[in-house]
Order: sequence, then structure tokens, then C-alpha cells
Amino acid sequence: MVLPPLFDPSLEPELGPDDQLIDVNAHFVARLADTGALAALADDYDLGRRGGADPTENRTRALFARAAALVTARGGQAAGRLRAMGMALRLAGEADPALRLAADDVELVGGTTECGADVVLAAQRTELLGPEARWTRAAAPDGRVHLVIETDQQLPAAAVLLEALGPARVVLCGRFATAHREALRALAPFSAAAGFDDWAPAWRLGKEWSGDGTPVRWVRRAADWPAGAPWAGWLAPDEAAALPAEAWRECRGAALTVARLESWAEVTGADGRRTDLRTVLDAVDGALLRVELLVGAPGVSAEETAGTARSLLSGPGPRLAGLSPFRLPTARGGAAPQAWGGVPLIRHTTPGNDLPRWDRFSGPGTLDETARTAAIGALNAELGAVADLFPGRFACCVLAAPDGTTVWEPSAAAVAGEGPGPDGQGPGSFVVNLRTGSAFRLHPKLTPVVERLSSGDTAVLDRISDGARRKLTDRLVQAGVMRRSQ
Repeated sequence: MVLPPLFDPSLEPELGPDDQLIDVNAHFVARLADTGALAALADDYDLGRRGGADPTENRTRALFARAAALVTARGGQAAGRLRAMGMALRLAGEADPALRLAADDVELVGGTTECGADVVLAAQRTELLGPEARWTRAAAPDGRVHLVIETDQQLPAAAVLLEALGPARVVLCGRFATAHREALRALAPFSAAAGFDDWAPAWRLGKEWSGDGTPVRWVRRAADWPAGAPWAGWLAPDEAAALPAEAWRECRGAALTVARLESWAEVTGADGRRTDLRTVLDAVDGALLRVELLVGAPGVSAEETAGTARSLLSGPGPRLAGLSPFRLPTARGGAAPQAWGGVPLIRHTTPGNDLPRWDRFSGPGTLDETARTAAIGALNAELGAVADLFPGRFACCVLAAPDGTTVWEPSAAAVAGEGPGPDGQGPGSFVVNLRTGSAFRLHPKLTPVVERLSSGDTAVLDRISDGARRKLTDRLVQAGVMRRSQ
């Protein structure tokens, strides 16, 4: 079984004793997010071998690459490692002619994964996947192979691997391959595959991401729930409500995708269905639940969404996990509904999109794409430094946080620079926060203190004067790289 990039690195398939996994996704992430690869990226930006014509922007990228390398080397909490990985992928893909990468997404340059022709062209043009193609071919030199396509983000890599392996011995499977079988049958090179299999693996959190190493089944629908076993999941409100009360006793954490939250008795999911979640909140500790809030649903204003997001920052109930753009799911079979949650809308289909997942739409009181993007940016800027938002849509993020508060932000690092620095003021050290995308120069006298603090030595604060400690901690808290637990 071959798993193409780009897929959630915190998940692994549950396989039979005779099955072999060739995890190309893990190989890809490990290669690009390796500390040595990040250091090489930083050097290339510093020396002008990579990046644009603006030296300040290039030095800033070098600084963030070095911060990502430090966070990766430090290990520790998943959020920090995932943000470092996301920075590595973004920088690695910045100059690629076909793909732009993010921690949990991929964009096609001049195209979309909803169009098969764009996917194939991107697979032909990308320069990112050559090492994975060679590695996969060596790992599976002959015999039948199942290529698992779970999401649209894997499509360019799947096309590259299909060609590398030789399509005549490849069977396509996974949720996305099954849902779009007819379109893929008509699209080379997928059309040359040996066939399709309706099978899709069950998933669990990988041991390094599951906290204590206990196997934790991943649940997307109520039907996936494994009775009597630990589980975590990312669920629509109606799927969460469909779980029996006993299921929540084994829950290690869950995220709910919510488009509108008028009250816990009226929670609207991405499909416009309203669900009463009060029985869920009665059955589970609210700290185990997080909310992915969708921005731009039909009839939902930016002000309403902002109010909901702020209300989820504190309190005994579920907390905010993050903000995502609302996408109207494409209707499959029959007439497409012309209303969402009671709000009338007009669907706008895109000719040529043979792999559709979302419909463009318009409706009264609805944000357009520009306003939606602005609303997400404004809320992320407001909440990013004060809220513990997820680094992306990763399964491991839903696990309940361990007891105790980390004083130093796990996504931040103190980075020493020998060149002019992104501010042009010469060599020095900077605090870089991958969570907020911010950086600032440290005073030379405070650099040793912050470096020790970032490595986990909180006692170092006791060795400086009260005034210096107060001034420093205020600045670090304001920047979102330190939390006031001490």
C-alpha cells in the first residue's frame, strides 16, 4: 500500500498482518522538514541563491527557516513541530513552478485540484516530488500496488507516483478515488491504472502523535466509532450527536466543524443542517471538544462570526480550534438544494471542473471571497497571540492538552543571526514566533536569558532583577511567545 503526499502526517492506516505500507507522505515530510534541509534553505536565502530581489524579505525567510529548524530539533509538543513542518513546506514550495504548499493544504499555480487537467499539468511540472518517485520505485520494484488517495491534496503526488510505478500494476483506492472514480477513469494517467477498489483504510493516530503511544482510532463519522476503544475525531455536528453517550467515555478529544453557532441547541454544520448538541455536552467534558469555525456561510455576517469566535475563547464549554473558509459542498445526485440553513442561494458551477467538491455561490447577507478572506485575516491577527489555535487540520491536534501550562510557546525560538538581519541593523538575535508569523530583535544583554528560557529553563528568570524580569515577560507575553503561568 502506497500513501502519497500530501496527507495528515499524524495519521497511519490500520493494516492487516500481511500488508506493507510504503509511506511516501512521511518520506516527503521528513526530507523537506529535516533540520539540515531547513538550514540549507536559510543559507540559500541569506546568500541570495533563493528568493526574490528584496534582500530584506530573503533575510526574513532565512530567519524563519532557522527558527523552524530549532523548533524541529527541540521536539516536544505537536503544535510546534507541525508549525515548523508547515514553514518548511511553504518555503520549499515557494519557487516550485507548479505547487504551493502549506501545512495542511496545496494550491496549484494557475489551477485547481477540482480540475483534472490542472492536476495532471501540475504533476508534470512540479520539481518537488522527484526524490519520492525514485524512492517509491525502489521500495516497490514489482508486484501489485494499492495507491491510497484519500484527499484532493494528494492528487498531484498520486499522478507522479502512478507514472513512476507503472500504472498497469497500480490499483486506486481511498475515499477520494472512490468518490471520483468515473472522472479519474477518463483522466490519464489515472485511466491507465489496473483498476479501482472501493476499499479505504481505517485510520489511527501514529504512536509518536498519540500522547502516551496508546492506539487511538480516528473517527470522521459516527459509523467509524470503535466501541470499547480509545478514539479521537473531527466531526460534523450531526455526526457528533449521532454517537451514543457511552462513546464519549473513550474519547481522547474531538473537533466539531461549525458554520453557525446560535446556541448549543442550534448548531449548523457545513451542509446547513441544524443540530442540538446539548446531549453531547452533557456526556463529555467540554475541555475535550474544540470548534473549527467556518467563515463566510450563507447569511452569516463577519460581525456574527467574530462574536462567536470570541465567545469560544474562554468558558467551561468547547474552545475555538481555528478559523477556516466556508465551502458549500457540491450536491451529488439529484437536484442541488437552493437554500442553506434557510438562506436562499444561487450556485455557480465552474465548467471544466471534473473533480468538484465545492460550489461557488452567492446569497443575501453573505460575504464575498474578498470579505471572507479579510474577516479570517482580521480574526487571526486579533486572536493568534492569545488563543491556542490549531496549527492546521491535523488529527493529533484534537487530543486534550496535558495538564500544566508551557511557559514558552512551543512554536517560538530564539535565533542568532550573523548577517545584517531582516531589519538591516547588523548581527544579533531575534525571537521568532511561527504561530503568529512575527519576529523581533533581542537586546544583547537579554539574549542569554531568552535562549535559556526557550530551552525550558524557567528558573533563569529568577536570576535577573525584578524590573528587568517584568519588562521582559511583558514583552514576551505581548508577542505571544510566553504565557503567564509563572
